Amino acid sequence: MRKTVIKFTLTFIILSFLLTLLLLPEYFALLVVWYIFASLYFVYYYFNKKAFTYVVTERSVRVEKSWIFGTHQREITMDQIRDVYIKQGTLARRYNCGSLVFVTTTGLEVGYAHTGAGAGTATKVGVLVGGGAGASVPVLVEGGGNTFWDVLDPTAVRGMLLDRLTEWREAFQQQRMAVSLEKIAEQTKQPSASLVTELEKLTALRERGAITEEEYEKAKKKILE
Repeated sequence: MRKTVIKFTLTFIILSFLLTLLLLPEYFALLVVWYIFASLYFVYYYFNKKAFTYVVTERSVRVEKSWIFGTHQREITMDQIRDVYIKQGTLARRYNCGSLVFVTTTGLEVGYAHTGAGAGTATKVGVLVGGGAGASVPVLVEGGGNTFWDVLDPTAVRGMLLDRLTEWREAFQQQRMAVSLEKIAEQTKQPSASLVTELEKLTALRERGAITEEEYEKAKKKILE
């Protein structure tokens, strides 16, 4: 949280200095309102960040938030994760921290912005996949449910997450292969339709007395072999 405090302090000092120059002493009351608002916002921003807890398991990542304004929890299973992005500003790089943003198969974490004349320019860091002037390009959308805010050493954490994701995918593939092999084995153990038909014919002959019990057993053994 050190980066958060320093970032807010620098922003507060710069904005307070500019407001002091613009408003001048005769608008002192407005400056007081600004100081109160900035202090309250800092308390909200600080404890909002501290309210988040991140949990990484073998099968999923979980974002939990619990504070006086309510609780929030989202679990993203490994099969939903498509990629993990690192977002770092200058100050975050200085303190070796940053945010990890998950992109999932639901597509909820990716928005679209238009580029070109009259449409503005997409300024958010996005998953740019091409397109010319006037095209829509996907941009990454951060939110409390898909972001690990201000984690230490985000590169190492991302690497750990991708390793977990690789292990999960390999285990999932092995499990699918094992299930497929079991199904094949069960199918090979089951008698074929023609074999069942031959046994039924043989049983019918024995019941009609056309063959003896000894002949039935010999014929049955031959069919099964």
